[in-house]
Amino acid sequence: MRLEPVTEDNYRAVIDLEVHEEQRGFVASNLRSIADAWIHRPKMQPLAMYSGDDLVGFTLLHRDEPHDLHIVRFMIDRRAQGRGLGRKGLAAIADIARSEGRTQLSLSLVPGNAVAHGLYGAFGFVETGEVDGGEVVMRHDLAPTDHLAGGQ
Repeated sequence: MRLEPVTEDNYRAVIDLEVHEEQRGFVASNLRSIADAWIHRPKMQPLAMYSGDDLVGFTLLHRDEPHDLHIVRFMIDRRAQGRGLGRKGLAAIADIARSEGRTQLSLSLVPGNAVAHGLYGAFGFVETGEVDGGEVVMRHDLAPTDHLAGGQ
């Protein structure tokens, strides 16, 4: 999985990515996310996710705390779901966090989003007991060299 900045060349394709209809209530549109990143620059970074040459997803990262990289948005396009790309995308984000000297990933999700909760839990995220804006907060402590015992 390769993460690339959202640019003039790929932003229209990123905006066209979409989740399945039943998932739409769980994640903001990529257009909204790109707008959020512009307003909150330079702390927020929108990134396109590629598997080979194929654009398969999008993430929005927020850098506000020196030890934590916060995943504001994370989505895999409906046409690319079910191929293990979510896990690979999270691994790529973890690699970015480690390269910046960060020791933790955090995110929040809408209650009832069982698919995302399962993905995040399998990757090593745990619920903190906190609720932020009605969303469940999860954190993942990063090991220095391997984001998951047992590998990818």
